[in-house]
Amino acid sequence: MYIPKINTLEDIADILAFIDRFSFGILISINQNRVIGTHIPILSNKDPNKLKLHTHIALANNQWKEIEGQEVLVIFSEPHAYISPTNYLKEESVPTWNYMAVHIYGNVSILYQPNQISDVMQRTMTKYEPEYYEKWLKLPDDFKDKMLKGIVTFEIDVTEIQAKAKLSQNKSQKEIDNIIEDLNDSQIPTDSLLAEYMNHYSKK
Repeated sequence: MYIPKINTLEDIADILAFIDRFSFGILISINQNRVIGTHIPILSNKDPNKLKLHTHIALANNQWKEIEGQEVLVIFSEPHAYISPTNYLKEESVPTWNYMAVHIYGNVSILYQPNQISDVMQRTMTKYEPEYYEKWLKLPDDFKDKMLKGIVTFEIDVTEIQAKAKLSQNKSQKEIDNIIEDLNDSQIPTDSLLAEYMNHYSKK
């Protein structure tokens, strides 16, 4: 990912918080000499010193068949918005797009042990709907076994993190304030989310 120095996000705590908040990512790998991707919920162990990601895909999804041992790319992104040049102080200005994104590279291992698979699924359920996990525990074992046999679970040992926050850092505080106000007034729900991040980083 192209990241100018001014847009580089280096704080590992911020990066981990971002991928936890926007955890529906894209897993990209090579299958039959073609680049393919799957959109899936992805968890991290939140360990900045030895970061690992965990996820699962359907057994019917052929992406898993050649993925073992590959270095894959996982993409996390969410808040983004068109930025109008009307927010700038100079008339000679052009539109742009502000956004945040994290690219993570890592080596994949398929998890085969039932306790490993169950652990990933437990963490997934408790993150998104802890009440359902309580119900899951009470479901018949044959049903749970059938469901777990229909997925493939992965562990990704992280090798590189690239994080970008393109939030008008090259503009004056007045222009940044104008953009934040414009985004908060927008009818697009995610624009206010980007404004939240711009406000946060402009004050760091």
